[in-house]
Amino acid sequence: MFTTQLFGPIKQWGFLVKDLDQAMAYWKDTLGVGPWWGYRNVTLEAHYQGQVNEVTMDVGLAYQNGVQIELIHQTNDVLSPYSEFYHSDKQQFMHQIAYFAPDIDAAIARGKQAGMTEQGFCKTMLNQRYVYMAHPMMGDVVVELMEVDDGFIADYQRCAEEAENWDGSDPFRLISL
Repeated sequence: MFTTQLFGPIKQWGFLVKDLDQAMAYWKDTLGVGPWWGYRNVTLEAHYQGQVNEVTMDVGLAYQNGVQIELIHQTNDVLSPYSEFYHSDKQQFMHQIAYFAPDIDAAIARGKQAGMTEQGFCKTMLNQRYVYMAHPMMGDVVVELMEVDDGFIADYQRCAEEAENWDGSDPFRLISL
């Protein structure tokens, strides 16, 4: 049995969307995925293609079988790891598979040893980084390394457990920042 995993188990499937509310409703109504937690007016510092920009976005998060589904809607028009999608005619695009990275620098080094290149990163107000790694074999999908701590992991697990027993009530739980 093959057991070696470069970054551990996949923790998230991330999608870019043009209308967060419409996308969450589709996932809920058609696929039965929910409830949706998230944030409106998120601000991140994007380091991408030699530029540093303040990117704003709305984010929806749901869980299916313990894995997070992230829907990202960038709401401003600055260069970021997400911005190219918004010039396409697609409504939704799979952007990333993501992994927890408690030691993000070590995870980046492992990715580079495996032939990946760092495409850029976004940083939160708390200096938490989301690093994007690419490889030609992945096509347009990137690997996201999520810098996590115990509080992040506990919140993730709490939401994943609640989603397992969701009865369909209170499907959208987004707050504005």
